[in-house]
Amino acid sequence: MTKILAVDDDLFILELYKEIFTKAGFEVHTAEDSSGAMVKFQDLKPDLIILDVDMPAGGGQKVFDRIRGNLLSATPVIFSTGAPESVAGLAKNLNVIVLKKPVNPVTLIDAAKKLLNMP
Repeated sequence: MTKILAVDDDLFILELYKEIFTKAGFEVHTAEDSSGAMVKFQDLKPDLIILDVDMPAGGGQKVFDRIRGNLLSATPVIFSTGAPESVAGLAKNLNVIVLKKPVNPVTLIDAAKKLLNMP
């Protein structure tokens, strides 16, 4: 089963991601901050990560930089943020999509499937 790691400091949003992706047939794991995200990333080796940009203790960009820079992982990333312009430059990276919150569930699933090369 395809594993997704969703990272957001808003527990309501994490529950929403869980519901959306579980219904679509994905295995979903969550983390509430950047340090939790790094631990879960290394334990799970997820197929896709959804990152909130603005979180305490570093935020999504810090997680992205660690995964791509330190761990040399090309794991696909969806940035989900209320301020997409703040990470617009990251969308130029391979396997990165930036979506504006609130994210439509269909748009979210479509982005995930695109990054995972799924029909």
